[in-house]
Amino acid sequence: MTPPLTNVIAPGLAPDILLQQIYLNVRDFAIFTMDTQGRVTSWNLGAELIFGFAPDEIIGQNVACLFTAEDQRDGEQWLEMELAAKCDRASDYRWHQRKDHSMFWADGVLTPIPGGDGQPSGYLKILRDITERKLAQDEIRRLATVDVLTGLANRAAFDARRSEMVSLAERTGQQLLLLMVDLDQFKEVNDMLGHQAGDQLLQQAAQRIRAVSRESDYIARLGGDEFALLQPYAPSPASGGVLAEKLLQEMAQAFMINGREIKISASIGIAVCPVDATSPDALLKKADLALYHAKNAGRNRYHYYTQALDEIAHRKSADHNELRHVLRTGSYWLEYQPILTADGRPFAMEALLRLPDFLGQQPVEYVIGLAGELGALPELGKGVLRRACAQLRHWRDAGLRGLRICINTCAKELLDKDYLAQIDVVMAESGLAAGDVEIELTERDAIELERNGSHMIEQLRLRGFMVSLDDFGTGYSSLSYLRALPVNTIKLDKSFLRGVPGNDDANAVVRMVIRLAQDLRLNVVAEGVENIEQATFLGDAGCTAFQGYLYSPALNPDDATDWLRDHGAP
Repeated sequence: MTPPLTNVIAPGLAPDILLQQIYLNVRDFAIFTMDTQGRVTSWNLGAELIFGFAPDEIIGQNVACLFTAEDQRDGEQWLEMELAAKCDRASDYRWHQRKDHSMFWADGVLTPIPGGDGQPSGYLKILRDITERKLAQDEIRRLATVDVLTGLANRAAFDARRSEMVSLAERTGQQLLLLMVDLDQFKEVNDMLGHQAGDQLLQQAAQRIRAVSRESDYIARLGGDEFALLQPYAPSPASGGVLAEKLLQEMAQAFMINGREIKISASIGIAVCPVDATSPDALLKKADLALYHAKNAGRNRYHYYTQALDEIAHRKSADHNELRHVLRTGSYWLEYQPILTADGRPFAMEALLRLPDFLGQQPVEYVIGLAGELGALPELGKGVLRRACAQLRHWRDAGLRGLRICINTCAKELLDKDYLAQIDVVMAESGLAAGDVEIELTERDAIELERNGSHMIEQLRLRGFMVSLDDFGTGYSSLSYLRALPVNTIKLDKSFLRGVPGNDDANAVVRMVIRLAQDLRLNVVAEGVENIEQATFLGDAGCTAFQGYLYSPALNPDDATDWLRDHGAP
């Protein structure tokens, strides 16, 4: 029970004089009262100075106008009064709003004013502006989680986030990758150029790590020259290797320190949750072991903790390097396979990419995937297009006319913003018309273009290029797409010919597809024709164009030229 006011004031000092002094002279504290409906009933000098409202502007107004818009929506002013009525006080530690809508952080308390029936007749609020203290505390807390030198998270923040992310990965079943990055030769830079140069190197290294990482990746400097990167929602463990390669390339570029070029490298260890570990500490330990393995193996490389993943990643890393070398030296080549009419007359040659060594033994789809990961698809595609068109120009100049060249592409290449400009340049260089070139892409790639909202196929057709669906039947196999996709030709995949002509079911499928294509005014090319029986059946079924080993394998340019002359090319 609240004691009478006369019991807490020294004798001789009247309560009304005390209140008057408080309301007129206390400047550092806002002191005001409100009724049970939240309407302000008194307002001291401190409240006027802190909130900016004069007494005649605020008295009679609802106290809600002093709260932020978010707190007003949540009804914080009513919740505060309910708590004060129930517990005799309610703390007020939040942002408040001034008359000019600027914000300040308040530390205050709300207490009920007793009424005659034991219920509050109103409320007294006392608060002060502690914004400077609040911001200082926030900065202290921020500095406690940030590495001051680089602006990245520090070790304490990294440990906390690592635990959160491992728990999240376990709950969601998603993969979490941890990359430990250590700068090679950092000590030598420090010893040779001093700590200030070393600090600049760390700052620039942090910027490069940020630049190649996703927004969702969490990056920290753990101390010295050691960094860590958490990659949540990784599509596969292999994405860690792709990121590690980018980091290694970035770190291998020269750093400019005080006008001087400095070259270093990095070593990276990768661990995968939950494949390698399911606890935060175990994940860190295994990434550290992988980092040790990378440094021990000669530095300037990365390693996975798991041997199987390590082997796959390093095979891909070697393939990336090999493809870079192939593109840099131009050591790939094209072979050409004839496409013939039913009477054996060649009318087109399909250009097929060939590569040396290990890459040459892999499916071309794998090589295209590597080029996509390296961002080299436009370069590779333009090179193939230029060589194929130059070869057709050579045949034309040699008197072998009436041929067109068929060139394979993919959705990623066609989605490149410079694709049309590149093809225009090559056509101008070779002196060919659009009708001399047929662009081949798989039905899967054609549908990917459509789903991405691309109109590239329509644009190619408008320019006069022919477009064909290659390997038809191996992708979505939805015949309804034939009506929707603006292509000229479908190329029946060789899988359609399994069992033809000995299997009635296989024969029925081939006849049906050919008939449907004809009804849709599409050309049909049968790929993979290996024997005369297949060719005869296909001809009887209405197929008018053929390609396969029965006629010729893919040939190098000189042999292809001789073959064309021998087979009466126009």
